[in-house]
Amino acid sequence: MTDLLSFEAFSAYYEKEETCVKAWFEMRWPDGFRCPRCQHHAAYVITTRKLPLYECQSCRAQTSLIAGTVMEGSRTSLRKWFLAIYLHARPEGVNAIQLSRIIEVTYKTAWLICHKLRYAMSQTESAELLSGLVRISEAIYALRITPGSNWHKQAQPLLIGASEDGNGVIVKIKIEKQRKEPIKTCFKPFPVEHFIDRYVDPKAAAGAIVTRRIGRDRNLTLIRLAGEVETWLACRFGGIGSKHLQAYLNHYCYMFNHSNSSLKSLFNSCVTSRTITYPELVGRTADSGMGHYKIAS
Repeated sequence: MTDLLSFEAFSAYYEKEETCVKAWFEMRWPDGFRCPRCQHHAAYVITTRKLPLYECQSCRAQTSLIAGTVMEGSRTSLRKWFLAIYLHARPEGVNAIQLSRIIEVTYKTAWLICHKLRYAMSQTESAELLSGLVRISEAIYALRITPGSNWHKQAQPLLIGASEDGNGVIVKIKIEKQRKEPIKTCFKPFPVEHFIDRYVDPKAAAGAIVTRRIGRDRNLTLIRLAGEVETWLACRFGGIGSKHLQAYLNHYCYMFNHSNSSLKSLFNSCVTSRTITYPELVGRTADSGMGHYKIAS
């Protein structure tokens, strides 16, 4: 699997469901089948179902090809899932309306696939920390000026953190929406302790450099990056409300952090991540953070 294939070439290569089944098996069990219960290496293959079912020759436990992965419980073909994964791995992304049209499923099915894939991204992102030289800056999504101490409905305070390599190049980012505390003064900094505890390697935490979004010492690189995120959300999704914002921030961070192998990385995340059901999606609270998932339209 390569990130260099065009969508047309990718679609042609994975035109047959059998090809997708073989590829998914090899991604899930690269060293051959392993029983999820006892780790035995041999299984009987039951082919009377739409997707193969594997029965362990040792403990007789049965497992499907997609059990324990982001696709678990889905009735959508592997081929359509593969196309959806490809489209989500592109830098520009894809929204549910576009996906519905491209892979020929209902909007509801496309919406659910989009959120399952973002959930897989979120699980991967939550396990990776910023390390080395870490810089953190305040930012505001959809900044709107309002009088008094109340935030505009569309505005959302953010913290954006980044790891830099030895040449000052950003190699990893994390973005988290913050609580809308009353605006007593624009000079009051956002609290960063929780962000550092959650996203920064303990070895790098003490040396983290925190800057404001205002003032001569502000980090223009991180502020510009927050602006690029806002532009991406506006162009691809028509903007995102505060309640749903974190899932899309996780998506952007995932694509930035895996830009050199986005397609391979997303397939790996889909294989190793558990799925999320529709009731879980619509029942989730609006807690912020990489490890929490938000629904969106």
